[in-house]
Formats: sequence, C-alpha cells, structure tokens
Amino acid sequence: MIVQIYGCKTIEDAESLAALGVDCIGLDVADDPADRALMKQIVNLVRNHMQTVLLPVFTDLETALRIVREIKPHIMHLCSSDMLPLDETRAVRTELGEIKLLQAIPVGLAGRSDTIDSLGLALQYQEVADLFILDTYAGDYSEGSTEVSGMIGITGKVHDWAVSRKIVEQSTKPVILAGGLNPENVSAAIKAVRPWGVDSCTGTDVCRGKKDLAKVAAFVKAARACV
Repeated sequence: MIVQIYGCKTIEDAESLAALGVDCIGLDVADDPADRALMKQIVNLVRNHMQTVLLPVFTDLETALRIVREIKPHIMHLCSSDMLPLDETRAVRTELGEIKLLQAIPVGLAGRSDTIDSLGLALQYQEVADLFILDTYAGDYSEGSTEVSGMIGITGKVHDWAVSRKIVEQSTKPVILAGGLNPENVSAAIKAVRPWGVDSCTGTDVCRGKKDLAKVAAFVKAARACV
C-alpha cells in the first residue's frame, strides 16, 4: 500500500516523513521565490528516499509548468475543479517528459455524489494521466470550511467511497484515495475502496503546513496493516 502525505512545508518534516517510511510527499508551491527555493531544496533532499509530488497553486498553466521544470519533482499534480480539456492535458503530459502526471478526480459527498460523473471523468482522463487521486469536492465555501475555491480537495471531508471503488475497479491507472483520511478511518477506507495508495493532508496536520508526526506514524501503520 502506497502512503502519500501532503502538506509538508518544512525540511524538518520532510526528513521525518522519510524516516517514517512515507512513499510519496506532497508539496504545494506558490509562485514566490522563497517558496520555490524551499520546495526545490526539499525535493532534492528526499529524492532518493521518496517520490515527490508538486502542486503549483494559484498560478496559470504556463507558470505552473515553469515551476515544475525548475523544481523537477517526480510527479506534477493537477487538481483544478475546472479540469483542463483532454487535448490540453495531453499536451501537458507530453511537455512533462519523464515527470509523471497525477490527475485529481472530484468525488462528491455521500448522498450527493451523483452530481459529478466521477467515473466518466476517470475513464476519459486515464488516456493521458499516469496516476489518479480521488479527492472530495464538496463545493462548500462557508465560514469554517477548509475547501479552497477552484481546487479539488483540501476539504477534510470523506467522499462517497462506493463511487471511488467503482473507479478503482475500472481504471487502468493506479489510484490514490484521498479526502478526509486519518489514522482512525484509513483502514476502513482501504477495505471499502481497495486503492493502490492512500493520501492524507488535513487528517495528519497540526495546522496548515505543519505535520503531526505521531498521526503520520499511526496513519502509515494503519495503512500498511491492511496489505
């Protein structure tokens, strides 16, 4: 079971995640010189220990690709709720070369997941994506919500696992399950969905950008126990 931990913003946390046996580290980066330099330092530091997934945030596509070329992660993450047309995504994949493309697929909350054709999107985009991450799209931007407008994920909420299970069963590409996963529910999520990997961001945070290493250790242990 592949374990991906998102939301690392410090060298100390990156080193600790590697020591805890995390397989993939998720890094969000802004178009800011200091942030880009830090993320490049982290990518180079852990390159031989973990896969690095880079998510350029609040940037246009051209800028995002420039940042990816500069930092050189193993994987680029696309998670805009306004998904790129297939032809544009294909062009991005070609431009990335050896860097893999992780495409986010939005999955709605239980009871209202039928408002999104998540399975249809996965079957369509598997032609161009190297991997999928199934993440929650709630459309809830109320006060107190952690969801970021225009992005798939960062909700801290679990989505409809029945939909995710169908995608796993029919996808030809590896699928990472995300969306509100934490040490307490990751075992149930794996048993329900049977993904290739699991991802945790808000469920293993102390606060945004700072990881709770005890929770990360518990998350890794619970996920690996399901194999």
